[in-house]
Amino acid sequence: MARPKNADGQRTRQAILDAALDLFADRGFFGTSLRDVAAAVGVRESALYNYFAGKDALFEALLEAHQTSKTERLSALVEGPIADGRGLLEQLAADLLKGFVEPREQKLFRILMSDGVRLAKVGRINLYERMSSGRTRLTDILDRLIREGWLRRADSQVLSVAFMSPLVMWRQLHAIDADLPMIKNPRAFALQHVDQFLTGAGATTARRPVAAPTVRARTAKPATRLARARRSSQ
Repeated sequence: MARPKNADGQRTRQAILDAALDLFADRGFFGTSLRDVAAAVGVRESALYNYFAGKDALFEALLEAHQTSKTERLSALVEGPIADGRGLLEQLAADLLKGFVEPREQKLFRILMSDGVRLAKVGRINLYERMSSGRTRLTDILDRLIREGWLRRADSQVLSVAFMSPLVMWRQLHAIDADLPMIKNPRAFALQHVDQFLTGAGATTARRPVAAPTVRARTAKPATRLARARRSSQ
């Protein structure tokens, strides 16, 4: 079978991205030069410009690939039917934590934590946009949960912050190898987080089965009529 057109170019581009991710994570964005990246790939520095306009463009490509991957994962939850709102949020939280521990995610997170603020201040990246990548899809999910009665009516943007903040805290603790039960058992943390989230955001009556009336409830109406009759006769 013939190789796809430009297969060698695609492999070289991916090799450059992989090398840049490793070097940026180990040395920082500002501590890595294009010459370092070229040496790691085994090509001349001038060859890198066939794929990226410069170091900023190379870093932007890393962030873009990450954002695309995250959006695709969330899209499946947005578009599918919601049979259990709590279950969907639990799956979402667990999937996010699982993604946080993937090697590429950890490397990119280290870069953003070490150099992100500096890059944002000099206008080389939009840190807010990057740190909240996928937020639009999350608010879409929360909007659906509100419309379908799983969550009480609220600003989905605010809800998305409330949902993501504990998960980002978990990510930060994981990044520094914190020796905590919540880090060792992410599934349990995800379930506890969703339970706490729904304590404040969950609808009070939505999707709850209607209980059969008790004997006392069935006799309450006649008793009320009798009391009214006695008062009217006095």
